[in-house]
Amino acid sequence: MPLLSLLLWLALSALPQRVQAAPTPSSPAPARQESAPSQATPVQTMAEPIRIGVLATRGPALARAQWQPLLRWLALRVPDHRFVLHPLGLDELAEAVAREHLDFVITNPGQSVSLARQYPLAWLATLKSPAGGDNLAIGAALVVPAQAPYRHWRDLEGQAVAAVSENAFGGYLAYRFEAGEQGVRLEHFFSTVQFTGFPLDRLIERLAAGEVAAAIVPVCQLERMEREGKVARGAFRVLDDQAPAGFGCQSSTRLYPNWSFAKTERASPALALAVTRALYDLPADSEAAIAADSAGWTVPTSELAIDRLLKALDRHPLQGPWWQAAWHWLRQHQQWGWGALALVLLLGGHHLLLQYLFNRSQRRLLKARHQLEQKGRQLAQARRLAELGELGANVAHEINQPLSAIANYSQGALLRLDRLAQDPAQAAAQASLRQALEQIGLQVQRITQTVNRLRARLQKRPPRVAPCDLSTLVAELRPLLEQMLAPLDVAFTLHWRGQPRRLPLDGTGMEQLLVNLIKNGAESAAQRVAKRARAAVHSPAHPPTQAPAQAPARVELLIAFESQSLLLEIRDNGAGLKVPATELQQAFYSDKPDGMGLGLAICREVVESHRGQFSLENLSPHGCLARVIVPVPPPETLPSSTDMPRN
Repeated sequence: MPLLSLLLWLALSALPQRVQAAPTPSSPAPARQESAPSQATPVQTMAEPIRIGVLATRGPALARAQWQPLLRWLALRVPDHRFVLHPLGLDELAEAVAREHLDFVITNPGQSVSLARQYPLAWLATLKSPAGGDNLAIGAALVVPAQAPYRHWRDLEGQAVAAVSENAFGGYLAYRFEAGEQGVRLEHFFSTVQFTGFPLDRLIERLAAGEVAAAIVPVCQLERMEREGKVARGAFRVLDDQAPAGFGCQSSTRLYPNWSFAKTERASPALALAVTRALYDLPADSEAAIAADSAGWTVPTSELAIDRLLKALDRHPLQGPWWQAAWHWLRQHQQWGWGALALVLLLGGHHLLLQYLFNRSQRRLLKARHQLEQKGRQLAQARRLAELGELGANVAHEINQPLSAIANYSQGALLRLDRLAQDPAQAAAQASLRQALEQIGLQVQRITQTVNRLRARLQKRPPRVAPCDLSTLVAELRPLLEQMLAPLDVAFTLHWRGQPRRLPLDGTGMEQLLVNLIKNGAESAAQRVAKRARAAVHSPAHPPTQAPAQAPARVELLIAFESQSLLLEIRDNGAGLKVPATELQQAFYSDKPDGMGLGLAICREVVESHRGQFSLENLSPHGCLARVIVPVPPPETLPSSTDMPRN
């Protein structure tokens, strides 16, 4: 034995050494760097701890109790080295290996295969089972309460089960592979699979609390907790036990190789050799072997069975996604790939061509249909206008005679009043009668002008434009407006802005414009106020005696004289526009039950005859604004009105 130690010391002294600074507890130790060949320092000094990462399936505390005796054994057999244990979870251990923070790794076979296929690890030893020294000791056990009615794993269909992790080999993966061999997918067989994470004791605790019907735990987990007194013996049982005779634990799956001990690139070959010899020399009855629930360590075991299991579950680290396999196949069979690509491009081009031809034909058909509909509307409009022209001519002819008679009668009555006015006693009584007759004559004159304008419109004659005083025009319209608005109970307000002046306008057309717009606004405001009043009366929240006050219906007219334009604005507090303004301005279109659809059309024609702009828009929160802008000559070219109108 002394001779063997001397030879080992000489071999270690001849190798190039790696030196690192002492790591701090809060950060991982950096990777050791190769020292100069001329240095002859020990492999790793006492200042350099040897970091051993272990998979802590039951938590850090139990992991230290299980593996710390092994580190004390290594410290005795490999002198001048300080070994430090790092209990880590499944993902934390893989990350530590990836970052080269560990010198050695102790983990289960599932993770050992995963790490070995991704990182340069060298497997030194495999843990031996205490039952006969066999190294097959990893599997899964399906545990249920002892009083549960389940006798076979198929009795749990549709039940909730618990497992530690979907990536845990000694548990969920082993049992999933076993069920897959019988044509069953666990994610569809069970209602839910709850993954609790480490430590493993949570699985039995959740099962005892009745949160799940069964738990998938690693082999010997239940027996170990019974020995530790954490669960009562006989409180739980394992379904479908298939463990070999004398194994000492129950297993619901076949068994796989035990835990493995591996070295990373951080550890030197000489140190790995010394650690391996120490592991093989570990007695089966030593404290370290008993704490690890093993009979010591043996040579590494083949992991072929684990490779097959991971491949069957599509969890093998060397298995790439399907597109990588497809790309590899295409690189080997490029002629087929180019042929398929050409076919796809040809079919795609053919599809695009058909789509283009279809869209072009569809656009042409839609355009033709639109043109036909437009021509149909134009023909209908022309037919209506022709009928209206004939009707208007007849009406104008027939209405002129009674209008002439009414005018003659009113003139005759006025002449007779003039002769009777010489009697002072009857002068006061005749004043109101004279005013009524004068209004009759004025309205007859307006009707005659309107009829003549309608006839001129039907005959396509331009309107008569003459200097017009809007203040006089509005004053003459005021009695008619008051008589029209009185039954509707609508308040009318007139506002002026700017310096009034005579403007070249079609007086009759402007009268029609103002009357139509004011009448439309008044009717809309009156309807809205009446509707709200009826709703308030029938509302249970407001009895008739407590109905809230309603804002009165109102119409406002603004006449603004600007430098080069005349602005007319008619505002109301009605319901506003219910259809687009363009539709309302079309002839024969009306949103009123008894409307003819000519009012706004006439307004639009009057504005267009003056080369102006006519628009309708809604007001917030309700109401409508009709705006008319008519271009006019500047004020210096026209005489001003003599009297300034008042609001």
